[in-house]
Parts: sequence; structure tokens; C-alpha cells
Amino acid sequence: MTNTPATTSAGPVLRGLHNATIKRNLAVALGLTAIITVAYKVLVNDPKKAAYAEFYQKYDANKSFERMRANGRFQSC
Repeated sequence: MTNTPATTSAGPVLRGLHNATIKRNLAVALGLTAIITVAYKVLVNDPKKAAYAEFYQKYDANKSFERMRANGRFQSC
């Protein structure tokens, strides 16, 4: 064997690695939060809002009151 110097590979770049990781994780978290918020609004809130609007469009409070009174739900009536 000859006495040749060993080749050294470049080490990993560690300077600023923590800050870069935080920036990437923050961007991913904000993106996922925005996507999940819009999906929840479209898939949960909008159908619920439409169901409430449809229910109260047909709802008659006096008819409901008379039905409950006829069933004996109230002590004072």
C-alpha cells in the first residue's frame, strides 16, 4: 500500500439546518391548515347550514306549539 492521503467527502451542511427545517415545517403546516379549513367548510358547514335553512323555511312554530300542548307537554297550558 502506498501512503496516499485518504479522500474526504464533504460533510453534511449543518449551518442553518434547524432554521430551514422550521421554515419548511411551518409552510407545510400552514398549507395543510388552509386546505383542511376549506374542506371542513365545504363538506360540513355548508350542508349543515343548508339543512337548517330548509328546516326553518318549512317550520311553523304555532303548529309545533299546538302539537306539544295537545300531547300534554306543558303544565301551564
